[in-house]
Amino acid sequence: MSLEVNVISASNVPKETFGKSDPYVNIEFQGIKKKTEVIKDEDNPVWNQSLVFDLQGNALSPGDQLEVQVKDWEKIGRNRLLGAVTVPLKDVQTGSHAVELDLPLQDANKRTLAASIKLKIVYSPPIQKQTAATADAAPDEVGGGIVEDGEEDEDMEGDEGDAADGGDAAADGGGVPGAPGGGKKRKRKRKRYRGKLSNKPQDFQVRIRVTEARQLQGSNIHPVAQVSVYNQLKQTHVKKSTNSPYWNEVFFCNFHASPAELFDELVEFKVFNSRKLRSDALLGSFKFDIGMVYESPKHAMLNKWLLLTDPEDPMGGSKGYLKMSIVVLGPGDSAPDFKTSGKDEEEDIEANLLRPAGVKLRPGTFTLRLYRGEDIPRMDSDLMQGVKKLLRIGEEQKELVDPYVIFSFAGKEVSSKTLYNNANPEYNQELRLGLMFPSMCERVKLQVMDWDRVSEDDAIGAFFLPLSLISSPGESEDKAFEGFLPTFGPCFINLYGSPREFSEMPDEYEHLNEGKGKGRQGEGCAYRGRLLIEMKTTVGELPEVPVEDLPNDDVLRVQKYMRRRKFKLHVAFLSATMINATDAPVEFEVSIGNYGNKLDESVTPCASTTQPTNPIFDGNSYYYLPWGDTKPCVVVDSHWEDISWRLEALNMLNRILIRLQSHVKRVELSIKSNSSLEERAELLIALLDQLIADCSQPLPQPEPGRHIPNELDVHLQEHRLAELDFVKGEALKLRENATDVTDALQEVEGLASCLKNIAVEPQNSMPDVVFWMISGEKRIAFYRIPANDVLFSADENTMGKDCGQISTLFLRWPSEKTTKTTKTDLPGVIRAKIWLGLEKDEMEWHKMQTAGELAVFAETYENQVDMPIVGWTNKGPALRRPAWSDNTGKLKLKKEKFVPPPGWRWEGDWKISPELSLQFDRDAGHTTFLEDVYEQQARYPGGAWGPSSQRPWADLKGDPLSSLEEFPLPEGWKWDDAWQADLKRAVDEEGWEYCVEATLGSYGPVEKTFHLCRRKRWVRQRTLVADMKKLAEKEKQQKEVLEGWEYAPLFGMKFHLKERKMDMVRRRRWHRKMVAETKGASCFFAIQDDDDKDKEKYSTALAVPRMYLTFKTVQKYQLRAYLYQARDLLAADDSGVSDPYAVVSFHTQSQTTEKLKKTLCPTWDQTLLFEEIEIHGDPLLIERQPPEIIIEFFDHDVVGNPDYLGRAISVPVVFLDPSQYKPTRLNWVPINRGNKSGGELLAAFELFAIPEESIVEQSIGEPTMTDRKDLPFYPPKKGDNFIVPSGIRPVMQRTAIEVLCWGVRNLKKYQLSSINSPAIEFECGEHLQTTKVMRSAKKNPNFAEPLLFFDVMLPKDELYMPPMNIKVRDHREFGRRPVVGRYSISSLKEYRCDPTESQSLLETMGNGPGTPTPSTSRVMGTLDLAQSRMAELSGKFRGLTGIGSPSTSTETDHLVKGS
Repeated sequence: MSLEVNVISASNVPKETFGKSDPYVNIEFQGIKKKTEVIKDEDNPVWNQSLVFDLQGNALSPGDQLEVQVKDWEKIGRNRLLGAVTVPLKDVQTGSHAVELDLPLQDANKRTLAASIKLKIVYSPPIQKQTAATADAAPDEVGGGIVEDGEEDEDMEGDEGDAADGGDAAADGGGVPGAPGGGKKRKRKRKRYRGKLSNKPQDFQVRIRVTEARQLQGSNIHPVAQVSVYNQLKQTHVKKSTNSPYWNEVFFCNFHASPAELFDELVEFKVFNSRKLRSDALLGSFKFDIGMVYESPKHAMLNKWLLLTDPEDPMGGSKGYLKMSIVVLGPGDSAPDFKTSGKDEEEDIEANLLRPAGVKLRPGTFTLRLYRGEDIPRMDSDLMQGVKKLLRIGEEQKELVDPYVIFSFAGKEVSSKTLYNNANPEYNQELRLGLMFPSMCERVKLQVMDWDRVSEDDAIGAFFLPLSLISSPGESEDKAFEGFLPTFGPCFINLYGSPREFSEMPDEYEHLNEGKGKGRQGEGCAYRGRLLIEMKTTVGELPEVPVEDLPNDDVLRVQKYMRRRKFKLHVAFLSATMINATDAPVEFEVSIGNYGNKLDESVTPCASTTQPTNPIFDGNSYYYLPWGDTKPCVVVDSHWEDISWRLEALNMLNRILIRLQSHVKRVELSIKSNSSLEERAELLIALLDQLIADCSQPLPQPEPGRHIPNELDVHLQEHRLAELDFVKGEALKLRENATDVTDALQEVEGLASCLKNIAVEPQNSMPDVVFWMISGEKRIAFYRIPANDVLFSADENTMGKDCGQISTLFLRWPSEKTTKTTKTDLPGVIRAKIWLGLEKDEMEWHKMQTAGELAVFAETYENQVDMPIVGWTNKGPALRRPAWSDNTGKLKLKKEKFVPPPGWRWEGDWKISPELSLQFDRDAGHTTFLEDVYEQQARYPGGAWGPSSQRPWADLKGDPLSSLEEFPLPEGWKWDDAWQADLKRAVDEEGWEYCVEATLGSYGPVEKTFHLCRRKRWVRQRTLVADMKKLAEKEKQQKEVLEGWEYAPLFGMKFHLKERKMDMVRRRRWHRKMVAETKGASCFFAIQDDDDKDKEKYSTALAVPRMYLTFKTVQKYQLRAYLYQARDLLAADDSGVSDPYAVVSFHTQSQTTEKLKKTLCPTWDQTLLFEEIEIHGDPLLIERQPPEIIIEFFDHDVVGNPDYLGRAISVPVVFLDPSQYKPTRLNWVPINRGNKSGGELLAAFELFAIPEESIVEQSIGEPTMTDRKDLPFYPPKKGDNFIVPSGIRPVMQRTAIEVLCWGVRNLKKYQLSSINSPAIEFECGEHLQTTKVMRSAKKNPNFAEPLLFFDVMLPKDELYMPPMNIKVRDHREFGRRPVVGRYSISSLKEYRCDPTESQSLLETMGNGPGTPTPSTSRVMGTLDLAQSRMAELSGKFRGLTGIGSPSTSTETDHLVKGS
């Protein structure tokens, strides 16, 4: 029960700089460290020292290893690492349990050294102990188990691949042969009986988790897993059209049996194809006995992979892999952690694979040809480069990155060579990895690293290549498609991760470069370079040499795949709303690859960014960018391989899938609305006809001379054609033979899964289009769009679905590794048109811009500084930037130095073009505004307080302001009250806060003798007055805008329109329009300034013009948002409910509903009116693609910020001609909070185009509508709010609901206390009924009066029916009534009955025919009918989800018996 490590000696230990080393050995095992003595001044030390690790009775696992480090002892400072090696312990677990090793050492960067170390390892395994199952066995009782003996057979026919598979293997339906040894000669242990097992019956529980399966054989299969344990059978859900299903389902099996009886029974895992009803539906199986699990450590086998085989043909090879966990719990056993492993592809294959005896896997080799890399970002500091440049020594500046590539699969890896100071490395190497085929691992990983001499190597970017996308098992039945082994390229792959900009500070997003993130939260947010690779698979041999240089012929062969063509990326921004960053001007950057990267100095500048704009408050909740009639545009030139046929085929398949899903939704809606059978059949036939027509279309083919396909392209073409033929054939069968619409729809969903599987393109070498929101010089949020979605094609059927269309982009925060809570607010929403295509097709983009005029402007800024006596001037050292420059001040751009590029000419002269957002003050959009002024005082030590001599009145930042008496009131506003001291802060009773020095801050509420400064905050609220004074204010602003100056205290700070006392600099923007004379001519300016005396101080590079889409007309709209109710909202309060309200945002406006108290199913019944919304663009296009409406839900809290509950997105119904108005139907809109469902919203939205003649300007009130084309009348009001009008609101009817609540069962503890006095609350339609409080649930868990009655008004249409919410409250001491469980019945349809049927029911119940019944008796008859129907369901239990647990929990916390 111990592990002894004898450290013998080491040789050729690295020397110190001056003299020899003082080496010692440090060994770490399972977190325990031991070390040898120090031998001084010796390069070949001999220790002969034993280090013993106590195993504490536990056996070694195959994944255990030793970490051996040889270090140089230092008297002062940290001990230096001389070499290290990792020693796997799998070799000492078999045979004599002893091994002698002579191992080479490696340095910190895993490079092999000349030094080596000699070790002897001796393993003393634990003695087999008597388990709980054998404790009660009599001496003469013998069970039928299996134990190991010392007899071994040598098998000379074993293959080398056995060592790679490892793990235990089941034989003959039970038993486990020993782990195979390495090489061709392996030892196999014989099985014999387990020993003595108890015959005494005991309670056992078998817990099983079926996680996932991989590499299942066959195509178009619907796999389902089945587990049989002794005499119990469990089954997972069916996963449609996948060879790699993910279930993650848990099963429990309870037994009362003796160990001698139970441990010999079998556990059998089977995977079936649920589409087949024949005997060949079995895909593969694996079985072992229960005793094998109980004898495993902790009586469990966790996260094991089972190699599935055909039980009728065990030698037929692998049929797939199944991942499972199983534990057998006996009396007194504690359950181990049953969570799934998070290691994924890096998990230890040898330790986690169970393989049946006799099943052999074929050895294989992955061969990766690594040709070159491009655009690798900078990773190292340029400190030494700056010193050399300053001293003018050394060669030219180097590229500060040393990249190498790690090729890994199934826990094995091989590395390429390192190319130093090279951002575009040419490797030309072949990397080989051995594997056993087929492998259960799903992805090949390529990790690009930066070598570092001092610290650990840094990750640059990672790429995962799923084997399921580059291989196919084929169809085994008709051999229509035989399949192919994994193959890829030659093709470029793109790397994504953290932003490319290098910083000396730690990168908070560096984990994105390692590919460890999962889902969208772990998605890379920036392009990090690309690699040109090719991968092949060979079966039957393992690699002899892991790394080898490529011959020149192979390097030349791949050149044809590197031909580039010029692409143009155009983006027209239409609006930017819900902006989160408000401290500095905001701009947007668009890039594809590294083209367009504004912050990367190595990239050629281009017109890839919008102008910086100050966000403006929308008057309610959010901020937007006021672009007005002039919308910014960007264009990015880039060069990529022409893979248009690949992306066009992908777009075609995506369009087929989109049309199919659209038709499926129509059929589902007809089923929900109870339409006639004929109407459903017509919709289903139309769906199938469209699907058959789509699958009959030919896929795009590569054009000879333009496109160069590779081997994978050919295989994918054959695979897709075979799948399309299959889908077409199945659709034809359904059209001819379908009898039930619902069953046929399920088959269609399976066909949609088939289309999803082929609607992917693994060889998409064109990088994604990335949008960045930049505030100041910091990247805030991003959005990635696949290039194929915006790629132009002459054929509309193969064009990207978003090409040239108005797209709404919901920006996302980059994923921070250290953030514990996910950010819930949107950083911003963009509406834009995006177009990507070849340069020769650029005119197609211009043809699409029919609503506005595209214009190009040269841009420069005039800069000035305020000097004493002199005043405003553009000269002198205080300016600190050129007198004429770009907006950053880095480029010197004099107006007279601008020369139109070739193919362009000027149109007009230079004009002042002020930024529109500067016309808005900081109170813009607010109806109320709180002004604050700080009164500042100072004193000398021991003196009295007096006004500060520098700034007696200032703002929070210390900038001077006017005194309270002189503080100006803006026009159009009125004061609500007088100035008041703010006492709601950490201040003393008079409102003062103290500090030593004002510039240092750190104010406190208690005065000390050493405090020399103090301040008091004065506040005063003002309210906007709606009168004609606003017109005069606008005229005044327009006069000030004519000069166009914008002011700031310093360059780099936020500019504003009106000059303030502390403003020291100012600037104004100049534009000059350009017109293209030559199609496709470059519009960049090469600025040359030969007379400049400080060329080295400012850059003189290419100047980038600004582009705008100018609209001459604008259409005004009115939005009516009808919010009726929501259901199943998330609970945010401790009481299990919320105080919800909704914020509706549309374009540049937002409004808020009323706040409701303590409900998860609020009924607002409110109409929000958005008046005079200005939307630029063709109204017909707006009708087809209206802006999205974003509804965010919050829980109101009296103290603190509101809690976010979820977000819903919808689109309005557009009426360009209000006279053609028809009321819109309410619909349920899903609410989501991240990836979690947050309920549903019942709402409708209407967008009306306002006729010009119907708008009458007036200062107060609503527009007068007298024309025949006027808008519909406003909805009626209830208090201050508009309600949902009739015709849209649901039709209500009087409804009786009877609830029979008998009692509670199996109540678990809540907050560590038993639930003893529960009461049940039933809520429906804002009506609440509560049972009486149960006196003692332990003595009598039934309610004395189980009958509850509702008389409520509920919607007549079942679609609008609110849910029945059930909550259990426990009545505790001190008046506490916590909600301990809840349940929601989403639909009451199955309980509904017709009151007209009550008479026949009464006759059946014995009242006799013809008995007169008054109206009350009729109602009671209805209730009796409901009671009879509920009695049928009286045996059902409603599982109540515990507070704080997800509603989808598979475990029941509380049970309520009743109906």
